[in-house]
Amino acid sequence: MRDIKAKWIAADWGTTHMRAWAIDEKGEVLAYSESNEGMKDLQQNEFEPVLLRLIESWLDSEKVTSVMACGMVGARQGWVETPYLKTPCVPIDKTQLTVASTKDLRIQVNLVPGVMQHKPADIMRGEETQIAGFIKENPSFDGIVCLPGTHTKWVNVRAGQIEKFRTFMTGELFGVISNNTLIKHSIESEGWDQVSFDNGVIKGFDNPGLIASDLFSLRSESIVNDLDSNSARATLSGLLLGVELNGAKNYWKDKNVILIGSELLTNNYQKGLKILGGKSLPFSLEAATLSGLTSAYMELHSE
Repeated sequence: MRDIKAKWIAADWGTTHMRAWAIDEKGEVLAYSESNEGMKDLQQNEFEPVLLRLIESWLDSEKVTSVMACGMVGARQGWVETPYLKTPCVPIDKTQLTVASTKDLRIQVNLVPGVMQHKPADIMRGEETQIAGFIKENPSFDGIVCLPGTHTKWVNVRAGQIEKFRTFMTGELFGVISNNTLIKHSIESEGWDQVSFDNGVIKGFDNPGLIASDLFSLRSESIVNDLDSNSARATLSGLLLGVELNGAKNYWKDKNVILIGSELLTNNYQKGLKILGGKSLPFSLEAATLSGLTSAYMELHSE
């Protein structure tokens, strides 16, 4: 195995997962490492040891290596809290980066701040870096970026700034309902039925006020009409996405939406939007994250 020494290191550190990339002088990825040690499972004094376990072999003892990190690592419960930028704002402001205190002299860890909005009150951490990455690759873009996830963000981008945004807890609701309600007995599978998903999207979008009743119907259908678990699971996903798309229609109606998220979620959002007459294009989540962190690194070292 060849010796890898990074020029700098990119890190995306979320609530449940951490990813790191070794970057060379040309901006190319030399190596990749990941861990399931997310923010929620760590005490403040555990972040540095976890980081070092992943990246130590990439470090040069003769110099200080910059680590650019985004995500929940900068939350109040994280390594060190980074103050929020306030909308309207650029996604990343190099003057607002927070340096985490480290014992190891080979690293300097720079944390990217999140973004906050006063009315309606909203926050993001991590997504701002992905938006920055997309803007870096598409500098003239004005429009809507949707970042599907546990807490999906719908973001209005204008003139290189985050103008306003709205968060939907759809992913978290799916997890809670699937695992902690009586519906879990009806969806005990990892299968899928596309027709059921499509019908669920339409039903949730057309009648969002009936969502509490439609959810209970999933259990009733499985008992009364033998609804199979694959269909129930897909219907649940479709219903919740349909309700979200109803609430977010001012963001996507008659607009082209950029989707930045995991392949699975991006596909679901793309299909959901298409069913309702919306238009969308996917953009790589990893490419957006790396491009955003690269932008932050280059700005920080531009002087």
